[in-house]
Amino acid sequence: MNLNDILLLVILGAPLLTAVLLALWSARLGRAAGWIAAVSEAISLTAALALLPALYYNQAPMLSMAWIPTAGIEFNLQADWLTLPFLVTEAAVTLVAIIYGWGYHHVDERSGYFYALLLIFGVGMSGTTMADDMVLFYIFWELMLVASAALILIWGDGERRGPVTLKYFIFTHVGSLIVLVGLLALYDATGSDAFAVLRAGQWTLAPGVMTMVIVLFLIGFSVKMAVFPVHLWLPDAHTVAPMPVTIMLAAAMLSMGTYGILRFPFSIFTPAQMAPFAVPMMVMGIVSEIYGALMALAERDVKRIIAYSSVSQMGYIMFGLGTMTHDGVVGATLHVIYHAIVKALLFMVVGLLIRATDRRRIGELGGLGGRMPLVALCAVIGALGIAGMPPLGIFNSEWMIFSGGFSSGHIGLAVATLFGSLLTVVYALWFVGRIFFGARPEGLTVGKLPRTMVITTVAVMILLIIEGLLPAPLFIWAEHGLASILGGGL
Repeated sequence: MNLNDILLLVILGAPLLTAVLLALWSARLGRAAGWIAAVSEAISLTAALALLPALYYNQAPMLSMAWIPTAGIEFNLQADWLTLPFLVTEAAVTLVAIIYGWGYHHVDERSGYFYALLLIFGVGMSGTTMADDMVLFYIFWELMLVASAALILIWGDGERRGPVTLKYFIFTHVGSLIVLVGLLALYDATGSDAFAVLRAGQWTLAPGVMTMVIVLFLIGFSVKMAVFPVHLWLPDAHTVAPMPVTIMLAAAMLSMGTYGILRFPFSIFTPAQMAPFAVPMMVMGIVSEIYGALMALAERDVKRIIAYSSVSQMGYIMFGLGTMTHDGVVGATLHVIYHAIVKALLFMVVGLLIRATDRRRIGELGGLGGRMPLVALCAVIGALGIAGMPPLGIFNSEWMIFSGGFSSGHIGLAVATLFGSLLTVVYALWFVGRIFFGARPEGLTVGKLPRTMVITTVAVMILLIIEGLLPAPLFIWAEHGLASILGGGL
């Protein structure tokens, strides 16, 4: 076993073993549970970044062990250029959510379980990204759902957390079952669950079956992305979930749908086979983009406003993938990373607002810029970021997505997605202006904020600025990822 094999195991093993220990000694740990969870996730993130030298030397770290030999099923982990951006994003978001949770979560005898489930949620995402066989992929895919649903059910806000958790579980599990049918069809065609067999292309599907499999993957993974019209689980789940979980849902888990589309239909079927789905994907993206923006303008709960903006932002990604052009797919991949940063920032700002004022209705907030100048600055940067203002990061990914739209030859659709971006500017600026400027409602008071929540929020804001000013490393990662799954064929 070499160093890269050890790193692959550390990425999953450090948080997983820590989660077990936190659960076993929950009542004894108290506040220390959060620190222990953060250290283990920091180790996982460091191990993920430590894989970079191997990738630059064209060595895709891979670990393979026998598992169920009679069924041709192995335990395979791999990190390649497609894996890396998603893996680093997931680990970083999980770490941020845990540290933010130090100030958000009220310490009690169950704190160990809370942080253990956050770690398991992160392991589910990382394992899904690193899995190199279909069975392991699906196990980790479902682990994400189980851990996040438990967090919402036990620590969610309000009396509706039970029904909301059930709705979230049913919707996303149905999406998972749809993906499972597609995986089973591929297993039946290849006789193996290994991704390497899929990538080799030494297998065939009847045209009708191939179309069915592509449709199943696009629908199933779209549920996890929460694009319109399969987004119905998202607003309630984001609103009710405890804020660290909301951060992980919006900034990391939604990206798993994009990863699934890139890893399966895009990497195992040819551009010619995927071409009939280009326009439907672009249209679906435009509708989601515009619908999410309009709903963000119509909502009055601050958490739901940012939740619907996720529906809109996933529309950009779906449109970029649908262009099936080099620029569009690279832009969509970059948008996943930039969206994670800006969405984490905006939800962290919302958490600070709710903590300081104990209010969530936007009509009950206003004039807070003078009382919360640092939070206001973070909100302004976040709003400009999601609106795609240069030099912040989303400008870079949107530029690529729009370029891909015009390169695709569907000029009308490209113009429509530009119109949707104007709506994003409107709701982002309205959100900030309504809360931080203007008259302050009578009786509105501002309480003291936990230092860890503020420091973490400011750190994410700084990261958003840096990633916008220095985008080259992310562009290189995305370019490598596109070449690894498509051979640069777009």
